[in-house]
Amino acid sequence: MTADTARVDELAAEYLAAAERGQAPDPADFLARHPEHAAELAAFLADLGRFGSFLGLSAGPSHDLTTDLGRGDDPPRERFGGYDLLGELGRGGMGAVYRARVAGTSLVVALKQLRAGGVRRFRDEIEAVAGLRHPNIVPVYHVGEHDGRPFYTMALVEGGSLDRHVARFRDDPRATAALVAKVARAIHFAHQRRVLHRDLKPANILLDEAGEPHVADFGLAARTDESGTATDAGPAAGSLPWMAPEAVRGDTPTTGVDVWALGVVLYELLTGERPFRGATWAELRTAVLAASPVAPREVNPRVPRDLEAICLRCLARETDRRYESASAVALELERWLRDEPVRARPAGRGERVARWCRRNPGIASGLAFVVALAAAVTAGAVGVADELEAEVVSAVCQNSEYDATLVAGNVQQRFDQLGGAVERAAAKLANGPPPPADPERAAAALRGLAETPVGGSDARPFVNAFVLDPVGRIVAIWPPDPNAQAPEVREQRFLDRDYFRRARADRVHVSRVFESRRDGLDKLALSLKFQPRGAADEWVLAATVTTDRKLDLGVVSMSDSRHEAILVAPRDAPGGAGGEYVILVHQALAPRSPTRRFGTAAPGPPRDSDRPELGPPPPNEPRPFPPDRDYRDPFAATNPDYAGRWLTGSARVGNSELVVVVQQRYSDSITPHRSLLRRSLSWLAAAGGVGLLTFAGLRAVRRVTA
Repeated sequence: MTADTARVDELAAEYLAAAERGQAPDPADFLARHPEHAAELAAFLADLGRFGSFLGLSAGPSHDLTTDLGRGDDPPRERFGGYDLLGELGRGGMGAVYRARVAGTSLVVALKQLRAGGVRRFRDEIEAVAGLRHPNIVPVYHVGEHDGRPFYTMALVEGGSLDRHVARFRDDPRATAALVAKVARAIHFAHQRRVLHRDLKPANILLDEAGEPHVADFGLAARTDESGTATDAGPAAGSLPWMAPEAVRGDTPTTGVDVWALGVVLYELLTGERPFRGATWAELRTAVLAASPVAPREVNPRVPRDLEAICLRCLARETDRRYESASAVALELERWLRDEPVRARPAGRGERVARWCRRNPGIASGLAFVVALAAAVTAGAVGVADELEAEVVSAVCQNSEYDATLVAGNVQQRFDQLGGAVERAAAKLANGPPPPADPERAAAALRGLAETPVGGSDARPFVNAFVLDPVGRIVAIWPPDPNAQAPEVREQRFLDRDYFRRARADRVHVSRVFESRRDGLDKLALSLKFQPRGAADEWVLAATVTTDRKLDLGVVSMSDSRHEAILVAPRDAPGGAGGEYVILVHQALAPRSPTRRFGTAAPGPPRDSDRPELGPPPPNEPRPFPPDRDYRDPFAATNPDYAGRWLTGSARVGNSELVVVVQQRYSDSITPHRSLLRRSLSWLAAAGGVGLLTFAGLRAVRRVTA
């Protein structure tokens, strides 16, 4: 270590020691006193601006990103790109945030400029937040660069950050629960898109003028894998005490760190205090790693017991004892808002009945008359049970339709990627002579189409790819067919195939399922017409997929532990009419095995042939299949896991004839409600007994006093 380096380290240590005492020198004065080391000390202060909160240091004037400099209604100070800068909102280690107006309009936004350096972190922040479109996440409007300085604009949230409003939430637990539930929904939305916030705290939650929360500042965000574990976290980052213990230790963070932060935010709003304290960074770090937070009710006795239990479960030191996701936190808070039992504190039978009575005062009052109407109440309860079961079944079918719509969107995206590959291959073929005139060129194009992975997947996208001439003969195919040159094979024509008959030149066609004459597999094809150079007629390029257990949809799975999602398509029938629907993708369907017939229900109205098949469906389109409340899975005969009664909902994939069907076991849907009904009836009988005894006692007292 050189003398200069040692001196810089000494000066940095002096600055940190002063900062811990709350006496941090002014950065400009600090640099002016040591001009010989100004460059090194400036870099030190810039890094401190980014990580000071993690070290437990109060931010100085040069690195306080949340400094409020007013609404910025002054006249424009300067022009930056296409924006008039109206005033500075804050400044920190990565740059400055301005209140800005789009030039020539009345639209006012927040504009974040990058300081010199830090381009990678700035780019990471933009990539993290740009794809997040959620009502409770501050949206990015525009990304650009002006005079060599990167910037982006986002919505301007006028109400200020949550840390300025903590006091007003302390005595309003319902408002606190509703706000944190919305924040948790937003965080779960980010987690579903593989974004880990890592710096969730009141200062990064902005409130609009209506009091709605908006999560902001994804500057420390990290990408995650399918399990929710960060893949590019880098060094430990965040702010104490909102950093989870594993993050403080430097372990690879997971979505559990954001669940911890939600717990800290909830604690602070309920009590007005933070769960961990320390006069120095070391004390605060030790408290987070080893101390247990004081129970919220000991700080604020008005905190409801259930909210206290939810908060402490979020703050469990072991990640497996916390809620499994931010969505679970939101669901728990929403249960409490509905006055329902929560998972964090199982309610006793008496408490559950009391809550039920509060939610159903009319029914509770009616129990006073159960003495004389015991038989009628029992008969009525049976009728209510049947009605409740019908309502639950209807709700499950509706939820299955909603889930089917989500899955169909992912399937549509996957087929859109496959369709793009077909379009690119057709463009290559159209730039050359007809395939028979240049078979090597055609073989190269077909091989690239069939074997080149699409959309980030490592899997081969198609079973095969082939070209048909204007009269329906296959003139080129990949992988090569050793029997292709046999006269009886070479002269086969496929004019009646849906992939040839309905192929178009302006967009990709998703065909019906057909049985291949060459390998006997059930397939569907993506086809597109093209016109080779010098040819008078159009030719057809087709690429096929076959049966499988799942589609390669990246991070999205078609099924989970409670729901089974399948993909069905009509079979290509003679004469051009769509035949019965068959199952193309199913967890029990071995790859390249024969399809199974899907149910007995007739499909709904045909699709709109004038709309792109891989485009969005028309608004208010009816479901392709009506909800089925007694569906029997055709794989139950060979796989007992699929036996029994299922409830289904369906959704069309884009505007094609492909349909996603989501099925859920009837027993899984109804059993919890039947269990609740049994418990309710037992309490009803007990209440009747108590009522009878009370009535008899009052009668006896009345006789004695008469």
